[in-house]
Amino acid sequence: MWAIAVPLIVFLIIVGPVWVVFHYITVWKRMKAAQRAQSPAQTEHEKAIVSDLTKRAKRLESRVETLERLLDAEVVEWRNRI
Repeated sequence: MWAIAVPLIVFLIIVGPVWVVFHYITVWKRMKAAQRAQSPAQTEHEKAIVSDLTKRAKRLESRVETLERLLDAEVVEWRNRI
């Protein structure tokens, strides 16, 4: 019993956490390398997409607020029905 338990405990306490930490360090380095490999044009394109999506989200938020104001004025108890 102890022949299996002791190496398992050592693995779980020492080797396991070190293994996990080094794994995520490797993943982080790969992500940074991939990020550096992107072309500036691709990065600018992604920034433009994010900017466009932000504008759309603000417009949609404005529409929802307008609809809520209209519903509050016309149907007083609409929030309680949901």
